[in-house]
Amino acid sequence: MLEDNHRYLSSLDELGYLPMSSKTEQIIYDEAKKSVEQLGESASKVLLDHICSINGLSEKELLTNYDLFEKLLHRVLKEGADIILQNIKRKLLVHAVLIDPNITIRDIRDPRLTVDDILKRLRAVETLEFVRKIPSHEHIAFLYRDENSKDAMLAAFFDTKIIGKTSMGLFSTKRPANQLSHVNNIMLYQDLLQEPPQEYEVVARKVADWTTKLHSLNKPHKNNTECPTRIAGEDAMWWFRNGFASYILGIEKSMGRYLQENMSVLCGYNISNGSSENIDNEDINSLIAAHSYVIIDEPFIVYTSANA
Repeated sequence: MLEDNHRYLSSLDELGYLPMSSKTEQIIYDEAKKSVEQLGESASKVLLDHICSINGLSEKELLTNYDLFEKLLHRVLKEGADIILQNIKRKLLVHAVLIDPNITIRDIRDPRLTVDDILKRLRAVETLEFVRKIPSHEHIAFLYRDENSKDAMLAAFFDTKIIGKTSMGLFSTKRPANQLSHVNNIMLYQDLLQEPPQEYEVVARKVADWTTKLHSLNKPHKNNTECPTRIAGEDAMWWFRNGFASYILGIEKSMGRYLQENMSVLCGYNISNGSSENIDNEDINSLIAAHSYVIIDEPFIVYTSANA
């Protein structure tokens, strides 16, 4: 699993994609700095300067890398670090409760809940909100390893409270669960294989006809505003597993990072261990380069091209 994930992260780096600045990063920086400053202005400055010098990091780099910060703080302050770290945890929990309705009293009281757990939840909420409000013409790749992450991402992308009654379509391996029951336009991947797999033209025509018809149904609302058509692929790695790698890469490239039509497209790719064994590094580069944003899970991070 880690090897597979490394291939995609290396490709993002090679192609110049960078993590977008996030509210979560600013939150952990602010709360860590405030907690250290409780030691007093002079003492906190000496402490931070010393810890930063150990690994040659800036203050921003140190305080936004919580795992490293925790490790170095224990190294310098021993047991005294726990007071600062517990304060950071309490502050982050307040932020989490305010923005994540799924956090319960039981979660808050669970001694096994770590700062890393809290940060993952904050990043998830922030990323899903980004996807809910993604504007028209965007082409997004979602590289996931966890099925729950995929379900949450699709629910956000097709959230009718944000996008209203726009046209919505999903390529899927199965009929969606209740949270996506409002997505009536479903194309099952396996239905595309009713024709011989070698007949790429037949499959391509089916996909094109389905997409064109779906988009044509998207009419302006009563106030003359038109929300973008939203189309998602649950697991586009299916194309690679069934011998259609050149086809899907061609489609991704032809769409490009900026879609000409009034639509937004989310391409999910299951990159969990073994799921992406049929894709080589060159194909990974082609896949990523076709998208304006690339999102990974565990934890959620949104990448965008530095050259976009």
